Amino acid sequence: MQKTVHNGLIAAAVALGLSGAAAAEMTVYGKIHVSAGAISEDDGTSDSDSTAVTSHASRLGVKADQLLDNGMTMKGQMEFQVDTVGDNAKSSDDLIKARNTYVGLEGGFGEVRVGYHDMPHKMATGKLDPFGDTYADYNNVVQTDTRAKNSILYLNSFNNFSVGLAYAGGDDAVEEENENDRVSAMLSYKGGPLYLTAAREDINDVTDPEATEASTKLGAGFTFGAAKLGLVYDMEERANGDDDTAMFLSGQFKLNEKGTFKTSYGILDYDDGAKEDPTFYALGYNHKMDKAASLYVLLASGDDDGLAKKGKLDGDGSAAVVGMVYKF
Repeated sequence: MQKTVHNGLIAAAVALGLSGAAAAEMTVYGKIHVSAGAISEDDGTSDSDSTAVTSHASRLGVKADQLLDNGMTMKGQMEFQVDTVGDNAKSSDDLIKARNTYVGLEGGFGEVRVGYHDMPHKMATGKLDPFGDTYADYNNVVQTDTRAKNSILYLNSFNNFSVGLAYAGGDDAVEEENENDRVSAMLSYKGGPLYLTAAREDINDVTDPEATEASTKLGAGFTFGAAKLGLVYDMEERANGDDDTAMFLSGQFKLNEKGTFKTSYGILDYDDGAKEDPTFYALGYNHKMDKAASLYVLLASGDDDGLAKKGKLDGDGSAAVVGMVYKF
């Protein structure tokens, strides 16, 4: 039933985009991202190896903007994640689910968005991850990035700076009294080869003692010649009083106009000494076939759930895959 509803929403969104309403500029867009290769995991009780064909955050969306009579611009977006390989082991919620979906208003004051949206805390450092939406996504160790429902965002840029502020209402049922509502903020600087960012997110009325109450995140990127370096440092405060820290380092080297070598390393340092600290490293090569299409090779290895969060490989895991990305 839920899958049928999701399919209907996507069909409606596509039909809306193709209708080409005269008053608005509308675009249907998408990305298909799949990989195939060998994966393995050892969770301490058993180990397994398999060949996997996987969809990585493939998506379909429609977006529109319309210039209003008062000079401001109305914006809207509906985006859905689609499992393009049809993994029937997943629930209907995983096969098709919402991504950033919002209505917005832009003017001289900046931009306001309302809907289901990435928090500024997440937006601040996403560009520093060269392996986003793969087995080696930095969210394997930087686990505080959030896309939140019932969100109100304010975004603006001036000179070389960008700011983002957001409030997300959490559980919107009256009796829940906005349990798990959150406030998120970021400030970023981009000038020449340097990118710097700082972000903070606070979550209220957390009931799970293991859950995050707050996170402070710092990021930096530097480009020199054909090389690019990235750093993310995340300080996470849990409801039980633990203070965990995550660090992610990345490097990229552009070999030519088509090829880029990539590498990364991540570690999550638990405050609780009884827990093993997840770590992972990755090596990859990306070949750009066209502006819209690319191929890549990825080797990733994680210890103590180092690839569990995004790679879905428990314990000690590894992946050796070839991937293809097509944007339209």
